[in-house]
Amino acid sequence: MAEIQGRQVQVEELLDDVPLRMPEGAELRARGGRRRARRRIALSAAAVAVVAGAVVWAAVPGSGDGGRDVRPAGPSRTYGQGDTPYKNDGVVHLLRAKELPLYGKWHWKERDRGGDVDLTLGKVGIDDVGCTPTGGGKEPDQTRFARMYQGDNNAAARHRYAEFRTATDTDAVLRHLRNVLGDCGMERRGAGADAYYTGTDTGPRSHLRVYLEHGRKWLSVVETVDDFDRSS
Repeated sequence: MAEIQGRQVQVEELLDDVPLRMPEGAELRARGGRRRARRRIALSAAAVAVVAGAVVWAAVPGSGDGGRDVRPAGPSRTYGQGDTPYKNDGVVHLLRAKELPLYGKWHWKERDRGGDVDLTLGKVGIDDVGCTPTGGGKEPDQTRFARMYQGDNNAAARHRYAEFRTATDTDAVLRHLRNVLGDCGMERRGAGADAYYTGTDTGPRSHLRVYLEHGRKWLSVVETVDDFDRSS
């Protein structure tokens, strides 16, 4: 029942002059089919988007500039680390050869990827030129990335990047690295982004440079070794 201007009327009276058309069964079925088709199209589009994203994820390491972009092998363990100078949107960007120190002198080229990923950050140097840490002790849990570079003649370089679970872990590894460098006669030279550690005598370590850079939960280590006469 409905009430209009104080009187009650039957609903049917209100509809007397309104033409009504009920859709036939075939039309109702067609409408339902169209709704189901639109839903299938929407779901298919979403699935394609997911697959496309997976393809981009897998293709990034080999794209662009010589495979510079890398992701962890197997399950990613980045401990919630956001973007850093060496990672953007979950992709780790190790240095291009032209971005390495002394490129103008040694003309670096990428040699391989990940060959030294199992080398702990506490071991500094390349081949027979470096520092061997004293004492044991396991480094804090971390995710590591590494790349080697070859320069003119026997010059060599490496970039290692690691992410840690906590800022405390980062500080512990950084402190250990500095102690290792100090114990083997390496001193810090330069300032700011150009600062590096090198040997203080005229021996092989005087041809080694170690560049340290870090944030709260990440650490970058770049090492370069000049070409020199190793027989002297």
